[in-house]
Amino acid sequence: MRRLVTGLILAAALFPLAQARAARADKGAIAGVDVGAAIPLDKFHDRTHTGGAISPYFGYMFNDVLGLMGQVQFVGLPEKNRPGIRDADSTLGLGFHAGPRLAFPFSLGSTQLEPYGTWEGGVVTGLNPDTAISRTSWAYSTGGGLNLRLSDDWLVGAFGRYNWIDQRVVPGKNVTFATVGLSLTYNEAAPEAPAPVAQAQPAPPPAPTPAPQKKKIVLRGVNFDTNKSTIRPDASVVLNEAVATLKSEGGVAVIAEGHTDSVGSDAYNQKLSERRANAVRDYLIAGGISASRISVEGFGESRPVASNETAEGRAENRRTELRIRGQ
Repeated sequence: MRRLVTGLILAAALFPLAQARAARADKGAIAGVDVGAAIPLDKFHDRTHTGGAISPYFGYMFNDVLGLMGQVQFVGLPEKNRPGIRDADSTLGLGFHAGPRLAFPFSLGSTQLEPYGTWEGGVVTGLNPDTAISRTSWAYSTGGGLNLRLSDDWLVGAFGRYNWIDQRVVPGKNVTFATVGLSLTYNEAAPEAPAPVAQAQPAPPPAPTPAPQKKKIVLRGVNFDTNKSTIRPDASVVLNEAVATLKSEGGVAVIAEGHTDSVGSDAYNQKLSERRANAVRDYLIAGGISASRISVEGFGESRPVASNETAEGRAENRRTELRIRGQ
């Protein structure tokens, strides 16, 4: 069983390395719950039936791959009645484990997946005397799983773990059991640093006022966090200036153009760029600009203004611009 679990962890680690695209960053706090079956192993199986386990967990991812997590594990296993012994109580154990978590998020088309593995050490205490888990002792839990990203912050998946407790049911045999089931995870992705706001340029010499259809408004400071379409607080100044400009140019109609970096599939980024363009449109409408003067277009990752090979370049590419309709 230990070899199988080790193999699963290695497979989870190596498979995403062959993928062409990386998934969005998963830095930030994580929390969730594992729910499933608890299956006794070795001689432990001769004394107990398969039962259930529930494990709330929490932690923090320092970057895309490495983090720390802890879990509170509650396991219940019905004990078999044994000759000469009164009807057995169920084995009930409560434990706490903590240790490293390794994740390898990747994209498969528009689907974002996250294989992960973990090893956690801790303690487990028995809640019923005279059962297979009857005292407090050292323990560890190791295994992994595969998560599917449902939204910006939520993932659902399947898990499998090998669990060892330093309590001997029979001479030379510790308590060992496997847990398998489903998990629900909340992952608060930490926003990347915003792109630098362009410095104000000296005013150009006076020039003849161009016709409205030749004027272009560029929102250079309106950028977005990874995989987000919500307006950031640092964009309010620039957007408020755009509202003032559009009010002074009452005959101008504009198009909000949304863009993304190269992380994720083409289809996913196209939808994301449209959501970003609509977010800017909604802000302008809330500022008093007529909805009939604003249309939206999404260009996905097709029009970068900087290299997508660096975090700074990707931050610049997550943007929305305005241009005069018909220009």
